[in-house]
Amino acid sequence: MSLADNSGGAEGNLLFTREDLASDIASILKGDEYSAEALAHLFIILREAIAGGLEGINRTSETLAAAVELTFAHSRAHAAALRLYLLAQEGRLKVEDEPVRLIGAAIERNTSVTNASNA
Repeated sequence: MSLADNSGGAEGNLLFTREDLASDIASILKGDEYSAEALAHLFIILREAIAGGLEGINRTSETLAAAVELTFAHSRAHAAALRLYLLAQEGRLKVEDEPVRLIGAAIERNTSVTNASNA
C-alpha cells in the first residue's frame, strides 16, 4: 500500500489530532523561533511511540502518513494544482487540460505500471 492509497485514514489511530498535527507542521514550515521546538516535540512523540512496541509503531506509521498528507497543502504541487483548478473554474483551459482529466490520467498510468509490476 502506498501513501496515496491511504489518505483520509481514521484519526483514532494517530498520535495527535489532525488539527494539532497540522498546526505543528505549519509551525515547523514557518521557520520561526518556535520551529525547532515543534520539530523536536514531533520527533520525541514519534520516538516514544516506536519504543512502545507494535501498537506504537502502527500509530507512528499512520501519523506519518497523515503528516505527509497535511504537508501537501504547503507544497509547490498543491500551489500548482490550485492554480490549475482556478484556471479551470475561469474557463481558461482546454478540455484535455482539465485538472481531473490530467491528474486522473497520471494516476492511472502510474498505478497501472505499479499494479503490473506487482502481479
